[in-house]
Amino acid sequence: MKKEFILRTEAVLSSEKATMAFGGDNDVTIPMCILENLYNYKGVPEKMVIADRVIDYIQDLDMAKISSDRGVKQKNGSILRIIDNDVIDEKIEKINNLSLSDKRVFQVCLDRQKANAHKDIQVILISQNPSIRIKAKKLGIESQPFKDEIFPLPKDQYTGMIEVFASQTALDKFNRDKSIKINDVYNYNQIEWFENMFVVMKSEKNTSCLGRYSQGSIIPLRYRKKSELKTLNVEQEMLAECLAAPPEVAPLVVIKGAAGTGKTFCTLSIALNKLKKFESDGIYDKILIASPTVNIDDEIGYLPGDIDSKVSPYLGGIMDNLWNYFKMGGDDLDNEVVEDQISELFARKFIEIQGIGFLRGRSIKSNLFIIDEAQNIRPEILLDIVTRVGKGTKIVLMGDPTQVNRVGLNIRRNGLVYISEKMKGSSLCWQVTLSNEKSVRSELAQEALRILQNS
Repeated sequence: MKKEFILRTEAVLSSEKATMAFGGDNDVTIPMCILENLYNYKGVPEKMVIADRVIDYIQDLDMAKISSDRGVKQKNGSILRIIDNDVIDEKIEKINNLSLSDKRVFQVCLDRQKANAHKDIQVILISQNPSIRIKAKKLGIESQPFKDEIFPLPKDQYTGMIEVFASQTALDKFNRDKSIKINDVYNYNQIEWFENMFVVMKSEKNTSCLGRYSQGSIIPLRYRKKSELKTLNVEQEMLAECLAAPPEVAPLVVIKGAAGTGKTFCTLSIALNKLKKFESDGIYDKILIASPTVNIDDEIGYLPGDIDSKVSPYLGGIMDNLWNYFKMGGDDLDNEVVEDQISELFARKFIEIQGIGFLRGRSIKSNLFIIDEAQNIRPEILLDIVTRVGKGTKIVLMGDPTQVNRVGLNIRRNGLVYISEKMKGSSLCWQVTLSNEKSVRSELAQEALRILQNS
């Protein structure tokens, strides 16, 4: 059955091409009141950009056609129309706590039901608001939620990996030929493939292979062995591949994971082994580290001391992991020796601490640049920082999207998730999400994390 989708404001702003996200065989209708809302939208900056683009897109269309029942045919074949409502029905007026805009949207739905009564077309209201969907049902209007591609729910956020199933023959071919096409994977056409997405392939014989999607094929990992990192699980192998890949191949790495999953330790371990002054085959001049902790980008200028003394108190996790890295030489290694090794890194500028607020206007070249706690940075600031990266630099964004403690940000709208979603599918961005169930911390720490997350 053909469908006509009625979009509310949040549905239109869910992605840059929301009007073409409902199939080429269906119709899409934007109520006039929603178009008015878009024109006057004053919400978050990322959505304001989309609102402006939707307005520009509509203005370029034939106004006479788009405001008629005929509508305008879009590039994907679907019909787009802008429809104003008739007089609001009495049964809509009887529903409590409805804004005038919601009343008008419901009336457009009822009007379109009448217009399609003899056309075998199902009218569906698209809204993420559950109360609106419940009220729509009372009016006899079908409704569905939508996926927000700009600020997705945690369950919809990109992880950078996928688990698939293939025949043992396909896995043998992968190991032999170092590549297979995605059509060797079961139900490959039901999977949304993104460039650089890691792929765990499993067969009916309970064997598995780890690869990466690239231009229609799945290829083996090729850089992780150069990382010299002893990985503890599959996710850390993916992480090692991201970090060990040269900056011209993987200039942007996004790492998501809870505390204790090893993201900081693995990153620092590989980074130290890639410094020119430490290794003959090193590729980075220095390691830059930044964190937005304790509003440091706003307040640091008023604190006494140089940049290292200002920022280092807020980077306890980084310092702990540097300590653990040098302690790998043996538990009996003298603590003073470890402290001297860490101090030398900072004294000789092998590692430099940088406040977020000092990054604007800089062009960062030939560095490995780590931004910790990226979920506590506003999307527009993080985007500005990423655009400052020069040649030979790898930028690593790390954080836990569930641990946001910055006013104005949340589990959906934060810099880490925003960059992850906007850059997924880019050949220059590699991503990995470390599983909370594979924490390197104690059993007590893991149990506490599970309890807190499920409370």
